[in-house]
Amino acid sequence: MWKKYLTNGEGSRRRLAVPIAAGLLLILGLSYGGYLWHYSQTHVSTDDAYVAGHLAPVSARISGTVKDIRVTDNQDVKAGDVLLLLDPRDYEVALAQARAAVEAAKGDLENSVVNVPLTDESTRSLVQQAEASVAVSREASQVAAHDLEDRQGALKAKRAAEAAAKASVQMAEADLEKARLDRDRMKDLVDSRMVAQQDFDHADAAFRSAQAALESARQRASQAGEEVGQAEAAVRSQTATVAQSRRHIQEATAALANAISQRQQVKVREAQVESARGRLAQATANLQQAELNLEYTTITAPVGGRVSKKTVEVGQVVQPGQTLLSIVDLDDIWIVANFKETELTHVRAGQRVTVRIDTYPGVDFKARVDSIQAGSGAVFSLLPPENATGNFVKVVQRIPVKLIIERGENARHLLVPGMSVVPTIDLN
Repeated sequence: MWKKYLTNGEGSRRRLAVPIAAGLLLILGLSYGGYLWHYSQTHVSTDDAYVAGHLAPVSARISGTVKDIRVTDNQDVKAGDVLLLLDPRDYEVALAQARAAVEAAKGDLENSVVNVPLTDESTRSLVQQAEASVAVSREASQVAAHDLEDRQGALKAKRAAEAAAKASVQMAEADLEKARLDRDRMKDLVDSRMVAQQDFDHADAAFRSAQAALESARQRASQAGEEVGQAEAAVRSQTATVAQSRRHIQEATAALANAISQRQQVKVREAQVESARGRLAQATANLQQAELNLEYTTITAPVGGRVSKKTVEVGQVVQPGQTLLSIVDLDDIWIVANFKETELTHVRAGQRVTVRIDTYPGVDFKARVDSIQAGSGAVFSLLPPENATGNFVKVVQRIPVKLIIERGENARHLLVPGMSVVPTIDLN
């Protein structure tokens, strides 16, 4: 009987265990469903996401032959590390030529600068001398003109004196003729004894005196004529002197004009100085370019990171702009997650994000929301959709969201650009 009782008790417990287990499962299912519902309301996730980062392409800035390569694929480098070297010999020669050109330009500039004051001083001296010569010539011309006037006045006086002397000769001739007639009459009267011998003597003395007076008048007239000739010669000489002084004025004036025109050489010299300065500036710029070109033969890392996609070999001739390798900055990466537009209602910058990486299952990375792109991916596509024709079909759009990896999460550089990730944003 005791055994029967035990058997009936076990059966009862078993019958009770089934509904209890079912109830527990129902409770667990409802709890898990409630959790999932609550989780879906406070979290959004997408598998359309990938790791992005800065890919720094390294290219040649000049043409040249690769002389040495200092890095290999997937090598970590620091900013400024030497990646490769180009043959520098051509650029060393160009640098030497540029330095020589700068020195020559400096010499030309110094010569031009020195010539300006010399030209200014010499041309100013020429102008001063020409001005002084003009002044002297004009003064000499005035003096010569004044002397000519004086000599012309003296000539007039001499001619007047000559005319007076000739008039005196005529008067003396008339007096002589009268004295001759008186003497002849006295001679006849003396011969006829009508007058005394003394009267004849007086008439003869008067005749002789008239002869002497005529001779004296003729001498004075001759002397006056000679003086007139001398005065005329002096006037002609002084006239020539005046003409010569006027020619001197013209010559001095022409020399002054030439000296003034020579002053334009100062502006020419100054223009040569400016031109020399321009050539020096150009030569200096060429020197700087030559120095830069020589520096460009050493190609360094623009940023720190990992060398990737190396396509250059020793002996290869590279051209400006040719990409030689890329450097990936693994310390500055982020995640681009393309969420559905219906999932972004409560997404804000600064919210926490949990990131799972396909490459490392079970490993979570912490991140945060940085920003939401101002437009869907379709808007920025090469051929964005045109819905103005009325053929619009509503499709849920994807909008990129930028997620920033928290500091220190990628210290081991496990995340690299292009990896597929699944981010989950905590909306709380």
